[in-house]
Amino acid sequence: MPYTINSTNGTPIVTLADGTIDISTTSLSLFGKGYAGFGERLNENLVHLLENFANTTQPQNQLVGQLWFDTLHNQLKVYNGTTFKPVGNSTNSNNPPETADLGDTWFDTNNLQLYVYNGTSWTLIGPQIEAGSGFTSSVAAQINDNLGIPKQILKLVVNNIVVAVISPETFTPQAPGLAGFSTIQQGVTLSTNLGSAIFAGSASSTNQLAGVAAVNYLRADINETMSGTLSINNDSGLYVGTSSALHLSMSGSDASITNSNLGGKITLGTNLGSFVMNGSLVLNGNLTVNGINKIINTTTLNIEDNFIAVNKGVSNSGSLPQYSGLKIIRGQVSTPTEQNLYWVWDNGFQDDRTTTYGQAGGAWTAYRAAAGNNDIELSDPTLVDIRANVFLGSSTAVLNADLAERYETDMPVEPGDVVILGGSKEVTKSTVDLDSRVFGVVSENPALLMNRDAGSNATHPMIALKGRVKVKVAGNGNAGDRIVASDSAGVARVAQLSECTPFNVVGRLIKDKYNISTELTECAVGVK
Repeated sequence: MPYTINSTNGTPIVTLADGTIDISTTSLSLFGKGYAGFGERLNENLVHLLENFANTTQPQNQLVGQLWFDTLHNQLKVYNGTTFKPVGNSTNSNNPPETADLGDTWFDTNNLQLYVYNGTSWTLIGPQIEAGSGFTSSVAAQINDNLGIPKQILKLVVNNIVVAVISPETFTPQAPGLAGFSTIQQGVTLSTNLGSAIFAGSASSTNQLAGVAAVNYLRADINETMSGTLSINNDSGLYVGTSSALHLSMSGSDASITNSNLGGKITLGTNLGSFVMNGSLVLNGNLTVNGINKIINTTTLNIEDNFIAVNKGVSNSGSLPQYSGLKIIRGQVSTPTEQNLYWVWDNGFQDDRTTTYGQAGGAWTAYRAAAGNNDIELSDPTLVDIRANVFLGSSTAVLNADLAERYETDMPVEPGDVVILGGSKEVTKSTVDLDSRVFGVVSENPALLMNRDAGSNATHPMIALKGRVKVKVAGNGNAGDRIVASDSAGVARVAQLSECTPFNVVGRLIKDKYNISTELTECAVGVK
C-alpha cells in the first residue's frame, strides 16, 4: 500500500510506492513500505538531522524552515523559501548577500567591516576604515603637563600617525610626553616628526608686522597691486632693471623714457589692444613695426616711395610664404559677396609646363576666401575673375578641356547626362537607343563657355559640344570605341561599329572601360 508523505501544514509532498525510495523531493531519503535498504537510509537521515546537514554547500531539495550548518562560515542557517539565512548572527562573506531583509546584518570578511540592510542597500556600521588601512580618526586624550597637571587634547590620527593636536591652551607635555610634540600650542599644533608639514590654503587674516597689518605691505618677491598712488617726488625719476638701464624722469615740463643699454630697445605694447597717441609723432630714424596686423586708418594713404616691398625680411627662396600681395576686406561673411578678396603672388603654383616662367614656381593669382573662412587667410581659396580691356601675353592656357554653350532644358539634368535637341525647350535627356538627334553632354567645368549669361545651371545647363568631358556610359569597351545614346535617360552606351552612323555617335572612349555598370567615364565628344 503506497505511503502519502505530508508536510507539517498538511500539504502532500510525495506518494511513495511499496519498495521504492525518493531522494529528489527533500534533502532526506523517503522510502516506501518494504524498501530493502530501509535501515541504512533511516540511520543516515537521523545523522543528517543531527548535524543539520553540516557541509560547505547547502543541501538540495530544501523545504521552508529547514536548518543547515554552513561549515565554510561556521553558521547555522534556516531556509526561508528563497535562501538560507543565518540564525541569530550576521552573514559572514566577502561579498554582500544577494537577498536581504530590512535589519539583516552582514560582516565583510575581506575588509573586516559590519553592514546593516536598510531595505534598499547595505549601510556601513563600522569601523570606517577598511582592514589593513591603518587607524584614522580624531581621538580625545588626556596627558599631563610638565607640572603633572592633566590636560585635555584632541589627537588627529591618520594611518596610525598623530599628525596634529588641538588644544585650548599652550603647555609643555610631561616626559616622555607625545612623540613629535615637545610643546603644544593653543589651537592646532603639527607634529615635528612630519618634517616639512605646513598649513596649506587661504587665510582670512594674519599677524601684524611692526603694529601694521601685513596686508598693508608691498612684497618685493612677487607681483603686487596697490590701490593708492605711488609718487616719486624728485626729478631723478624711476630706474628699472638689474642694471637700472630703463629710466623714467622729468626735466622741467618735459618727460623722458630712456634705455641706457647699448643697442637696447624700448617696446610699447598692449594685450590684443591698441596703442593710442594724441598729437603728432615725429621719428628721427627708421621705423620698424612687428606684428600680425598693421592697421593704417586714413582716408587716403600717400606713399612717396617708388616701390612697396613685401617679404623684405625673407633671406632665401626656401623661406618664402605661399601667398604675398594685397587683401581687400569686404565684410563679415554674412553673404558670399562679403568674402575677402586677394591679388597675390601664389608661390605654391606649379605650372603644367606650357608657359615660359611658370615652371620656376608661382603665378599672379586672384582669389576669394572660402565661405566662413575670412579669419583664416586663404584657407581653401577659390579663383575669381580678372577683367581688362586688352590682355597681352606670350601664351594662354586653360585648365579644363571642353567647349560648351548654355541651352535651355525642359527637365533637371546633371553633369554627364547625354542630351538631344528637342523637347518642350531647347534640349532634353536622350531616351532612344541610337538616337540620331544626339547633341552633346552636360559639362561641369568647361574650358570655354559660350552664351554664359543665358541662365543658370538649373535652367540653362552647360552643354559640351566638343572636347574631353565625363559622360554617363553603360557597358565596357576599349579606348577609341564609339559611344551612342541608349534607351536609359541621359545614359550613353558603348556601340559596335556596325551600329554607328555620322549622326548617332556622341563621341569616343579615351581609356578602356572594364565595368559594365553605368559610371562617369572620360570621353572625347564631338568626334566620330
